[in-house]
Amino acid sequence: MNTSPGKSEGIADYISAEHRHAFDRALNRAMWIIVCVLLAWLVVGFFREPVASGQERAIVGVFAVSFAAYIVLSSPYRKKLPPLDRRPRIAIVTGRESFNTDPNSDSEIPAYELVAVRVDVEGITTNAMIADIVTAESLDRFAVGSVWNVYVFEDPVALNDDPEPDWTRVILTEAHDDVIRTGYDLGFYTMHQGPGPGSDLLLRRFANDRPGKERTAR
Repeated sequence: MNTSPGKSEGIADYISAEHRHAFDRALNRAMWIIVCVLLAWLVVGFFREPVASGQERAIVGVFAVSFAAYIVLSSPYRKKLPPLDRRPRIAIVTGRESFNTDPNSDSEIPAYELVAVRVDVEGITTNAMIADIVTAESLDRFAVGSVWNVYVFEDPVALNDDPEPDWTRVILTEAHDDVIRTGYDLGFYTMHQGPGPGSDLLLRRFANDRPGKERTAR
């Protein structure tokens, strides 16, 4: 099993998943506070003396809409994910799949690769891809035939929008928190961020999480 304790040199140079998660939550709260303050200013502006000018209200309104737009656009990454089966399963690497390789694409997301694996799900061999986007420095560890621990969704095709219906997503377990990642790809939801160890995905909320059992859940 690829726990690879000797591969963890340099991890201290990165921000951990827990710290990235805490920063994201703090940023979201700050955005809400800013929007509320701006909206309050707009309301007060109609009653104070002198009354706020149209230009002042327009500027504050633009700022309020901009911050609110950020909250709305980032909200899908704070919703509950489908139920996750947290029983570790064995995944055997079968290759890699490339994404966002079209040079003419308008997407701001750079090209990346997902690790393809074969997983036994309730006695059925299933083709899947590890949702974690692994950086180049850790990707070499995912050689064909190597074995990893993963979690699977209770619904094998949950969140899957790939052309091949059996290409579901699985998530690396906490046993591999030393793997450096730059986000995750769940099919319908893709998140890219700065590189770091640990799983941002496992810090998300899942539909079958019990209250008090989540890891600083969103």
